[in-house]
Amino acid sequence: MSSYEPISCPVSTSKTMTESIPIPEYLQGPLLKVGASTLAHPLEFAKVLIQIGHEPVDPKHTKTLMGKPALSLPSVFGYIGHIRKRDGFLGLYRGCPTKIIGIGVSTVVSDKVKKALEGKHFFVKDPAILARDEDEMTPEEKLSKTLDDAVKEIVEKLACLIVTQPFHVCTIRAMAQFVGNESKYDGIFGNIASVYKENGILGYWSGLVPRALGELTCVGATYAIAYIVNTYILEDKALKAWTQHLASFFASSITYPFQVVGNCMVISKSGLAAGYPPHMPLYKGWVDCWRHLSSQKQLKRGSSLMFRYYTGPQVIVGDKALPINQSMFRRVQKQE
Repeated sequence: MSSYEPISCPVSTSKTMTESIPIPEYLQGPLLKVGASTLAHPLEFAKVLIQIGHEPVDPKHTKTLMGKPALSLPSVFGYIGHIRKRDGFLGLYRGCPTKIIGIGVSTVVSDKVKKALEGKHFFVKDPAILARDEDEMTPEEKLSKTLDDAVKEIVEKLACLIVTQPFHVCTIRAMAQFVGNESKYDGIFGNIASVYKENGILGYWSGLVPRALGELTCVGATYAIAYIVNTYILEDKALKAWTQHLASFFASSITYPFQVVGNCMVISKSGLAAGYPPHMPLYKGWVDCWRHLSSQKQLKRGSSLMFRYYTGPQVIVGDKALPINQSMFRRVQKQE
């Protein structure tokens, strides 16, 4: 019998199907942002509906930590459950496609602006100081560097906001359709066309002014707080590395009302039920919207996602808080 020898196959030097394809470094950040934004979209969806004043679930009787009667609203997760119950799992991703496009456009614009501003200085007189450690700079040099960084970030933010506002408008309006169970802002192209049909070319920049004011104020406040704390309060270099992040968190909390007003102005007079009475008053402009929400103590709605309380007009009867609405009042007829 003849013996059979195993056939030897040459090993290919080319990449196999199982090998991972490296992702270019310039794409890693945007892809990570898109992935995180997609996962968090249901949370943002519920938050936007809260910001524009839609509360489909009646408040429940409860008590605060101090034992005072109050009315509690469902948490953001309870809100998500309500959306899914009505529209299914895919209903949680209304507006997601235009938001992802907006992230991509914002990334490109941000990169272009950074390259255009690279090497330019507005307040730094001697660029050589930038090579030194901040601890070796004088307070004046630190201030000039901080102002330079702040101006560059403000220009970058403003450029991104102006270019991506149309996608932001499409995203928010697609979400707001949930209020009236509408479909005119479905689909990417249908969404874009509906904005033009309802409000013309300026409709793509609805709510831009309060949104831009909020973003730019947040940037300015962040740099101001970080500069003061790092220059005059902290001495530990390890702690200084966290100042910018904590300052940004604090500043975003202060400027949060601009986000609420901006999203309300995106919906106002948009052709959606959410932008008209009884869901929303007819605002003359964003200042009018701010004044109304401020009078109703609604400028911070949506800022707390877990423990939410009804802050509208209410009266305490016995040990329960009851919301006040127009149906509770009636005109007293004169007796003849």
